[in-house]
Amino acid sequence: MNNLNSRRIRTVTVNDRGQIVIPEDIRKDFGIGKNSTLVLIERKKELLIKKEDDVLGKIEEAEEDGHWKSISREAFKRAWSEEDDVWDKIYNEGNK
Repeated sequence: MNNLNSRRIRTVTVNDRGQIVIPEDIRKDFGIGKNSTLVLIERKKELLIKKEDDVLGKIEEAEEDGHWKSISREAFKRAWSEEDDVWDKIYNEGNK
């Protein structure tokens, strides 16, 4: 990142499928590339976007038992995959 203490404000437009484009300089600074997986976290009326690797890293730091780490990792993967499938189904049914 250019400056860890820097703050940027950007606007993005949500398209009819609910997608946004993250500006190129922000993707570059945060190491977000093609096929990167991002996690959306709702917290106190805010929407946070985090890289999956960062979230999984925090889980690994917080947990010492390898068994719980693997369960958490698999639970996140299933939840994200299932949620994407649900939204895709809703979108496809609405466009028939």
